[in-house]
Amino acid sequence: MRCIVGLDDTDSKLGHCTTHLGYCLAEELILQGCTFSGYPRLVRLNPNIPFKTRGNAAVCLDFETKRPDQALRTARSLLQELSDVSNGANSGMVFVRGQPNAMFQSLYRDVVSRVVNPKRVRRLLDEHEIEYATLGNGMGLVGAAASVGFTEEDDHTYEIIAYRRPENCGTPRRVDEESVERAEHEMFPDVLNNYDYGRKRVLVTPHGPDPVFLGIRAASPTVALAAFERVRYSEVLAGQMIYTSNQCTDAHLKNELSIPLSAYSSGWLEGAVTSMGVGEGGHLYFSLRVDDATVPCAVYSQAGDLHNMARRLIAGDYLRVSGGVRRASGKHPSILNLEKIEVLTTATKFRRENPTCRTCRRKMKSEGKGKGFQCEVCGDRKAGGPTIVEITRGLRAGIYLPSPGAQRHLTKQLIRYGRESYSAQPLVDGWITPDPLAPLQAPARSRR
Repeated sequence: MRCIVGLDDTDSKLGHCTTHLGYCLAEELILQGCTFSGYPRLVRLNPNIPFKTRGNAAVCLDFETKRPDQALRTARSLLQELSDVSNGANSGMVFVRGQPNAMFQSLYRDVVSRVVNPKRVRRLLDEHEIEYATLGNGMGLVGAAASVGFTEEDDHTYEIIAYRRPENCGTPRRVDEESVERAEHEMFPDVLNNYDYGRKRVLVTPHGPDPVFLGIRAASPTVALAAFERVRYSEVLAGQMIYTSNQCTDAHLKNELSIPLSAYSSGWLEGAVTSMGVGEGGHLYFSLRVDDATVPCAVYSQAGDLHNMARRLIAGDYLRVSGGVRRASGKHPSILNLEKIEVLTTATKFRRENPTCRTCRRKMKSEGKGKGFQCEVCGDRKAGGPTIVEITRGLRAGIYLPSPGAQRHLTKQLIRYGRESYSAQPLVDGWITPDPLAPLQAPARSRR
């Protein structure tokens, strides 16, 4: 029987990780005789939700089993064991037997771009008689259910995640940065946002006490595994697994935003710039005219490349802007925090300058308001006003993104435009690797 498990919100700021739970569950299910024909799924959710988890990712496992009840018991047991409820995790698990209902796809598209009420999710699961479990306040049920709706028929990428042994969690991750940079350079454009050349910083290692050692994003599972094998590190790992993911796809920016703006929603709008300003900290603020409405937008200085580009915008530039809506407060209205700007057309900018002498080819001097101009060299005169000259702006139509280190997990890099992936790839040898120090016949849980 086909079974699908969705998991979310098992981590806290002090540790644990939903992808690690996914890895442990996959390993246990394989030991029980379950089979996988596709990769586990790592599903990033709406990044603008204020109550998101540390990594804002849910996990989904899709497998075949002859003992679905045993698989369900295993999933419940590991959810209980590996959820950091005492430190704030609000875990959720969904267990689907057979073909998933189409409502999961609709739910995924909602959860990745807007706020979804947990009561709505519980009602849908109850209506369709879907089994589920929760811990804490159960907020993770939203992401767990949404993860079932993401498939490899959606645009997707891959990530190989390597995990730490328990005794190493909380210590510095010892990764050779030069090897990461070299792998990124040699395997470009098939590796995705693993190194920030501008800031000379690796992007594959987290910094908290969680069990993730590193994660390498790539366009295919083969490339992900090959890139991982090129990275040098000095730590015995507890295994690794390849996920298919909606990372680097702009999945949260597919929908046009509604006006008035809805707090915490993600999406895009098209309109013309009407005004520009600089605020505290060098953050840029501008107004976008969308039909009959004026929408305030912000580009923060931490955005790096996107901030530098936005400084060149002027009134009249016509843009498609994408990002998330910050909730209005007593001091500030709702504002669209930008993650991407596509310049569709640029306005023409002019300046006024004194005319050039036809004989001497030098700028003429004004004789006074309405009195024309005179050349200081040859004395030639010219009536009329100043010359209107078009300014070269150095801004072209196209898509502009933040610097790599400031990009979201979901941000679609420029190299992926025209290289989207909508079909599944077969499992490669090494897609899941157990703890090399564990006894070969030991249960998976004793391997961690």
